[in-house]
Amino acid sequence: MFGLYSWNLHRNVYILTGVDAQFPRPCTTPEALQTRTCCPLLNGSPCGFSSGRGVCAPHPARDLPKPVDYRVNWPRVFYDSVCTCWGNYDGYDCSQCLPGWTGSQCLQRHHVERKEITDLSDSERETFISSLHQAKHSPSGRYMILTSNDTTVVGNSVFHNTSVYDLYVWMHYYSAKSYAGSENNAAHRGPAFIFWHRVFLLFIEREIRELTGNQDFYIPYWDWTRTNHCNICTNEYFGGVGQDGRIDSTSQFSKWKTICPYQESLGIICIHSDAAGPAHLIRNPGKDPVYKTLPTAADVEDTMATALFDTPPFDKTSRKSFRNKLEGFEFPSDSRDLNASMHNLVHRYLNGTMSLVPTAANDPIFMLHHSFVDNDHVHPAQRAQAYMAPFFPLRTNNYYWGRDTQSLGYSYKEHSLSRPAARNSGTRGAAGRHDCKNILNN
Repeated sequence: MFGLYSWNLHRNVYILTGVDAQFPRPCTTPEALQTRTCCPLLNGSPCGFSSGRGVCAPHPARDLPKPVDYRVNWPRVFYDSVCTCWGNYDGYDCSQCLPGWTGSQCLQRHHVERKEITDLSDSERETFISSLHQAKHSPSGRYMILTSNDTTVVGNSVFHNTSVYDLYVWMHYYSAKSYAGSENNAAHRGPAFIFWHRVFLLFIEREIRELTGNQDFYIPYWDWTRTNHCNICTNEYFGGVGQDGRIDSTSQFSKWKTICPYQESLGIICIHSDAAGPAHLIRNPGKDPVYKTLPTAADVEDTMATALFDTPPFDKTSRKSFRNKLEGFEFPSDSRDLNASMHNLVHRYLNGTMSLVPTAANDPIFMLHHSFVDNDHVHPAQRAQAYMAPFFPLRTNNYYWGRDTQSLGYSYKEHSLSRPAARNSGTRGAAGRHDCKNILNN
C-alpha cells in the first residue's frame, strides 16, 4: 500500500485461499491423519455441506521427484481431501467468511481502513498493542503447529499447542525457510512474495478478531519514508532499545520470547537445539554499518516506475522487475552503494530478530512493515474482477489465476537438444518462454 503511494500495473491479489500453512486442530487427530482427511464437521456435516457452505473434496495430486521437502506440495503429504468452501465462506471448515465479508451467511461487506501507526490516536494505539499482547499470551483453540527434524521424511513431525501470535510466527518460519535441497521457499524470492504476505496479514487480522471480539481490528502500517530512524522503537510503541539490543525492561515487549530459532540445517523446523531455550527480541536499528539507512521516498518512486510486475527467471536475480525491486534484491541507482533495498533493507536495518527472514515475524514491527509493503491501487482494467477485453464469453482476470496449462488443454514439450552453455539472443528468447512456463504454469 505504501501509505498514499499508488501502483498501477498487474498488482492485485487474485487468490485469498489455499496458501495458509497451519494445521487445524481437528485435522491433527490420529483418525484424521490416518484417513488423510482434513474435513472437520460443521453443522453436522463435513465442511458444512448440509448448510451449503462447502464440500470435502480431493486435493489434486502432483508428481514430484523423491526425496522432496513435504512443504512443497502443500498439504498433499498430510491430506488427500480438504474442504472446498463455496461462495463467501472460508476457513479450514468453511465456518468463517472470506476477507471483506461478514454476517451469519457472509453476505455483508466488511471494511477497515489501515492507518499509519504514528497517526493512531492514543486509544487506538493502546488497543492495537494490547491486542497483540493478548494474542501472544492466548492459546490458539483452532490451530496447532509442528516441529520436524527432517522435512524430507514423511511422518517426521510432532504437533504442538501454541499461542495465536506464535502461530503467525510459525507460519512465516514454515513457509519462509528454504526447502531442503534448494534456495527456494513459498513466500520470498519469486512472484508470490506480495500475494503471500497479503494473505498472511489477513489471516492474523482475522484470528485476532476472533480472539478479541473486535471485528474492526486491523494492522496499521509503518511508513519508513517518514523518518531516518526507527521512530517506533520507543516505549510508547514497541519498546526502546538498550545497549545490548534487548528491549527496554519497562516495555511489555521486553518479556516476549521468540519461537523457532534459525538453524542452518534446512530440514529442521522449529526445534531448539540448545539448553538456553527461547531468546528475547533483539533490535539494534541502524548499528550495522552495511545496513545503516532506511529506504527513502525516492526509492519508492523508483520502484513504482517499474513497468513489469516480474521478469525471468522470476527469482532474486530478476532485473527490471517490480516484485524484485520491492523485495529488495534489485537496488535503486543512487550513490548510497546499497547492499539491500526496500523490503530487505528494513529487515536488515533493524539488525536483530527481524534480520533473519525465517525468524522475523517474532518482532511485531514485522507486521507493520509488511502492511506498508502491501499495495492498494490497481488500474481498473487489470483488477481481479474486471472482464478481460476484448474476449467473449466474458471472463474476469482472476478466472485464469492458478489454472495450469494442463487444465487449459496444452503443455510444453522439452526441447530434444540439451541447452547449450552459451546462448545467442534467439536461444535466450526460447529459454525465457520455457522458464516462464516452469515458474507460472506448473
